[in-house]
This record gives sequence, structure tokens and C-alpha cells, in this order.
Amino acid sequence: MRKAIFLSVLLIILITMSLPVLAYDQTGRLGLGYRFGIHSVMKDPWAMKFMHGGEVRFGLCPYVSLGITGTYGRTDGGKLNLSLVPPTFVDADADDAARLDLTSYILEIGPVFSLMPNSENINIYLALGAGFGGWSVRDINGNQVKVPDLKGNLFELGDQQLTVMFGGGLEYYLIEEFSIGFSARYHVYTSLMSKFENDQDIGGSDGLDIPTGLFEAGVNITAYLGKCKDDDKDGVCNDDDRCLDTPENCIVDEFGCPIDSDGDGVCDGRDLCPNTPPGCKVDLNGCLIDSDGDGVCDGVDRCPNTQKGCKVDRVGCALDGDKDGVPDCRDKCPDTPTCCKVNADGCELDSDNDGVCDGCDKCPGTPPGYEVDKDGCPTGYDIERERIMEDVTFTTNLAVLSAKAKKALDRLVEALEAMPHVELQIYGHTDNTDGFEWNMELSRKRVDAVVNYFVEKGLDKSRFTTEGFGDTKPKADNKTSKGRQANRRVEFHRVN
Repeated sequence: MRKAIFLSVLLIILITMSLPVLAYDQTGRLGLGYRFGIHSVMKDPWAMKFMHGGEVRFGLCPYVSLGITGTYGRTDGGKLNLSLVPPTFVDADADDAARLDLTSYILEIGPVFSLMPNSENINIYLALGAGFGGWSVRDINGNQVKVPDLKGNLFELGDQQLTVMFGGGLEYYLIEEFSIGFSARYHVYTSLMSKFENDQDIGGSDGLDIPTGLFEAGVNITAYLGKCKDDDKDGVCNDDDRCLDTPENCIVDEFGCPIDSDGDGVCDGRDLCPNTPPGCKVDLNGCLIDSDGDGVCDGVDRCPNTQKGCKVDRVGCALDGDKDGVPDCRDKCPDTPTCCKVNADGCELDSDNDGVCDGCDKCPGTPPGYEVDKDGCPTGYDIERERIMEDVTFTTNLAVLSAKAKKALDRLVEALEAMPHVELQIYGHTDNTDGFEWNMELSRKRVDAVVNYFVEKGLDKSRFTTEGFGDTKPKADNKTSKGRQANRRVEFHRVN
């Protein structure tokens, strides 16, 4: 029965060790434990009985701890029959006055190996140890039993020997500082330092079936003292810390990661300006950077080089009340009409000095002395977008301006002088009296005659472009004399 229990416990330990689980790292911490369960010396007639013990464990590194364990247990069920050769322990009834108790005690020190030490809840471990153990036999009154040696001298039935231990177990952490678990150990009496030698051998060598080892299995309760390993000193143990390189003084969450309430990249605890608006760039202390000093932080500021002293809008751009392109802080003429062009001081430009600002002036370059309307154009003068001057006609096959034609052109010259910004396209036409090539050449000569006349009157030739169409675009019927006369014409088209 005892061997079956021993093998079952050993099998449970081996299966448990194969589980893919991890445990808390207890490096640098002191564990104080209590064990209780069953024990057996694995020999008849001694019964399997209750045991308890204690343990002190110190974590050297995540995988290794140093443990000191103590075990104490008492069992009964046997008595000593000295009449037998050799003397033998035999079964004893519960009410037998000769019934004896076997008391065992062991103290050992050795390493404890955590197989996978990085889980939050479970630790599987192997334990080795060496130390000192003993046992003694007492009667029902608590007196130590004495037996004769080979010389007939009585000695107390008990022994002390050096021991070695191997075992293993599992512990489950209810919290990081407290665990419960199960363990099994086997302690071997090595016979080193034993007193059962020579004349104290009862009935000769190995005459008495004394204990050679002790098996124990039970429940462990362990409390861990001291601080866990916390490399970045953020108050969260390495086992739980998902951010192991947290900067100094950062406030962290339950997982050890820095809290950054305003999302500026500087953790709470180091952030001297904890309510940074979204999008703002900050310095190492978490305070706003405002390179141009306009009160709008870099990152939000769309106009990062605002002149000092200028009032700005919410995106850091200088206010420009009259929308003239000159910020209010530099604008010496703050109520400029929207269409006006301005100088660097925000004041209206009026290149022709006619009282209507550039940009609003539809007739720029008006000569001095002309009265202009609200659009800056001289009053009393007008040049239509398209004009056919009835009086500017030509004799058949000629490109010479008549006196009547010149008089008509003089009225246009006056308007062009008053409105020097106007440019014209001049088109020449003929009737179909002669051939195509001659008519094309003649139409070009006629518009050239008009342009030359304008130049003679002092107008800039660059204001005019010309083109001859010959008889390709008649205005009237070429079958009649009146129609042909109408087709010998010049058309004026205003470009601007």
C-alpha cells in the first residue's frame, strides 16, 4: 500500500512538471512556508501517519532559490519482539501496552529549481537537499525504548545520520505574496554518522530492521516577504511590468507602462505642463514649444514665423481685418477696400493717381487731367468690345485712308489716349472684285494703314495686333455696289 501511494505521488509530480505554465519571479524575496500531510518510513509494521514541517526559502535568481526545510512526524503500529532471532519489529494492536511510537525529524538545506519562473500564477519546482536527520522509538508513556547490544549493554533505540533529499512540487499563487501548493519529498538516511555499528548492532549486522529513509507528501502554504525585482523602479514587479524601461519618476498603470494623460509624449510625473492641447509639440518637461511667441504652440501653428507683437487667430496666423495681405499689426491703413492692391504698409496703391486704387481700377494708367468714374475709367470715353467703323472704308483696290476715315479714327485715338491700358485687334476685309491672293494682301495693307495712322498720332504700336481676311468674311452681298463698299471695311476688337 505504501509503495503504491509513493509511486502515485511521484507520477502526479512528473505529470505536473510537464504542464506549460510559468510562475512569479521571487528573486530577492524571502519565503516562509508551512507543510502538513502524511509520511512513512516505508517499512512494516509502521503505519502512514500525519507529519508537518516548515521551510525558509530565499530567491537567488528567477530559476534558483535556496531552501532550508524541517520535517517532523510520528508513527506507530509496531512493537519490538526481542525473543525472535534476530530481534524484530512486529505488528501491535491499538490497545497493546507494548505498542511503540517512531518519531522522525529532519533538517536539510539545498537548492530549489523553478522550471519556468515567469508565469503569473503557477510555479513547478524540483528540490534537492542535504542535512541531518534522526529517529527514536518510545513506548506509550513517552519513555525512550532501550535495547541490549551484542555485549548485553542497554542503549536507547534511536539514531542520527546525514541525509539527502530529492523531491518536487507545485505552488499556486493566490496573490504574488502568498501561495498554496503540493509537494512530495523522499529523505534518504545515508548511514554516515550512524551509531549502529559494531557492538551496537542488535543481534548482529543488520539484525534490526531500522528506518533507511522517509517519504512525505502534503500541502504547502508559503508567504513571501520583501520586495520583488523591479529594474526600472516604477513600483511594478518585473513579472507584471510590460514596460521594463520606464523613465524615472513616471506614473505608471497596473502593467508598469507610463501614463500620459494629455498624450504629448511626456509621461505623467515628469510632465510639468499636464494639460497640453492635442497636436502641440512639447519640450522634455512636457511644456508647450512656441517658437514665434504668438501664443499658439508649434504643431498647431500654421504660421510658425509670425512677427513678434502680432495678434493671431486660433491657428497662429496674424489677423488681417481688411484682407489686404498685410497683418493688422503692420497695417497703417486698416480699412482698405477688398479689391485694392496695397504696399508693404497696407496702404492703397494708385499708380495713375486718379483716385481709384490699383486692383479696383478698371482703367489703369489713366493720363493726368481726366475725370474718372468709380471704376477709374475716364468719363465721356468708351471703347466697345467690338466696333465696325462705317466711315473707315477704302476705294476699290486701294489701302489709302480718306479724310473722312481719318476723322473717324481721330475720335478713336482720343479714347485710346484716355484709356492707355486698352489693346485692340484690328481685322481687314475686302470685296471680291479681284482674286483671292490679292484680296488677302490688300486686307493686310489696309489694317497696316490704320495702325500706321495710330502710331503717327503717338499711340504705341504694341497695343495693336492685325490680321487680314481678304474677301473670306463678307458682311454684305458682293453682287451690289453698296454691298461691296460695306465689305471693304476695318473691324476693331477690344482685347481687355
